Amino acid sequence: MNRAVRNTVATLWLALAAAGAMAASKDRQIDFSGTWKLNMQKSKGAPDWRPDTVLVVLQSPYQIHFVYFLTGAAATPFETHDYVTNGKESQLYTTGAETAYASVRWTSKYVLQVRMHHLVRSEIADTDWTEIDTWTLSDDGKILTHKLSDGKMLVYDKQEKDKVY
Repeated sequence: MNRAVRNTVATLWLALAAAGAMAASKDRQIDFSGTWKLNMQKSKGAPDWRPDTVLVVLQSPYQIHFVYFLTGAAATPFETHDYVTNGKESQLYTTGAETAYASVRWTSKYVLQVRMHHLVRSEIADTDWTEIDTWTLSDDGKILTHKLSDGKMLVYDKQEKDKVY
């Protein structure tokens, strides 16, 4: 093979590799990590949440961790949620009568779906139900929306400075 043909083939391979890399990065989910402040004006049906609630999200390729604080100055969280994002159902917690299972998966680049299956055992009859919540990040990465299965919608604004705890 002469030099011109080799150069042309090499250039084509590089162009194909670059196009493949761009396509792969286009489909990769977005990182929700950061510090977020609840925006009560944009939220709907959330009177039980404090207006100064701060959410810290930590994300790795296969896990996501939500940490809630009453205010930005609070030293300890009031609630945390840890999920594996592989879509497989796993036991989340067990209390005296209730067991909850979660399956969490990315439904698109910007949307995380959290499916919770609850099972309550009693002497008379067992009861179970499923809740499906979604977390959606805006295209510009500045708004994180949590749509709950009961119709509530919590909207969080990205904060410039990350909370350290």
